[in-house]
Amino acid sequence: MKKKLLAVFMVIVFVMSSIPLFASDLGDLRNQHDDAQADVQAQQQELAATQEAINQIYEELRVLDERLGNAVYDLHIIGEALDATTTALGQSILDISAAQEEIDRQYDVIVSRLRDMQTQGTMGLLSVLFQATSLRDFLFRLEYVNNLAQADQEMVARLESSEARLILLQESYARQYDMVEVLLLRQQAYVDYLADIEAERKAYFEALLEDEYKAAALLAFYEERAEEVYAIWREAYQAEQRRLEEERRARQRRIEEEQRLAMANLSGMFQWPVPSRTLADISSPFGPRRHPITGRQETHSGVDIRAAQGTEIVAAEAGVVILSGWNGGFGITVIIDHGDGIHTLYAHNSRNLVNVGDRVTRGQPIALVGTTGVSTGPHLHFEVRVGGRWVDPGPFLGI
Repeated sequence: MKKKLLAVFMVIVFVMSSIPLFASDLGDLRNQHDDAQADVQAQQQELAATQEAINQIYEELRVLDERLGNAVYDLHIIGEALDATTTALGQSILDISAAQEEIDRQYDVIVSRLRDMQTQGTMGLLSVLFQATSLRDFLFRLEYVNNLAQADQEMVARLESSEARLILLQESYARQYDMVEVLLLRQQAYVDYLADIEAERKAYFEALLEDEYKAAALLAFYEERAEEVYAIWREAYQAEQRRLEEERRARQRRIEEEQRLAMANLSGMFQWPVPSRTLADISSPFGPRRHPITGRQETHSGVDIRAAQGTEIVAAEAGVVILSGWNGGFGITVIIDHGDGIHTLYAHNSRNLVNVGDRVTRGQPIALVGTTGVSTGPHLHFEVRVGGRWVDPGPFLGI
């Protein structure tokens, strides 16, 4: 695992060092930064996995160390039990030796008694009785002979019992010693087994620590690389933004110049859109105002001309109808494209008289005044838009 990680580290360092830090394409820089960030995230996951494995092995080592300590303690206790059994066995050997001496002594007495009885036979016992000097002495001698015979029988019985007890005692201590010795061998094998596992896990733990060090170093390399690429990308991005801003400003200047020229060329050129009404009927001019419905301060994007319901509305200039129908808050609306980016809008109509695609002439009736959409009463909302932005209709209407 360590060799594999080191090899991967060397390959990545070589590949990363071969990538140019400067690129003219902003998208290429962004891709490099995304790749660097992906490497950082992947390496963070690798480091986290290694650290998690280290924590797991550390916990295993703690448990193994505790088990090994308990096993060594148990081994010590079993060793003391074996020592005690050995001592008891030694004492039993002494007891057995003493018992054996007593048995041998009793055996010699019995053998001697039997030898005398064999030599003297029954006459020897009778001679003891016949030597009595009185009846009392006879009875005493008779009891002595009987006691002597009984004692011999009891001695034989004790001899047999001692021999049996001696055999049982020897077998019992031998079995106990063998059991403790086997238990000691098993416990020692268990201690050795735990010690081998602990040594193996410690070696793995050391390898993981080395992997963690390498993974952390590789992560630091990736992070530094990502920061470098990001700094280059940010500089290029900011330069691109500055360029785009300059283009936007230049475009805005062109639009404003086009609007200025258009307004200068068309100033006073549009026809009044409601022929039956006059300037005095303007109820809301272009510019800042408080909205009559919402009450909020806003910029009015056109002029409102009061007129009765159904009053005729005409095209301010020739052009093509590009919208005829409902248009949100404007209600029923007509929009005419006059070319060069100039549009006029006629809103809140009660009915439209033209359709999309119709070519209209200056002064041609196109709609009837109404109060559709967001409106407080019958009127025409008239707008002029240049380059998609609404402008003050006054200069176009000569007011």
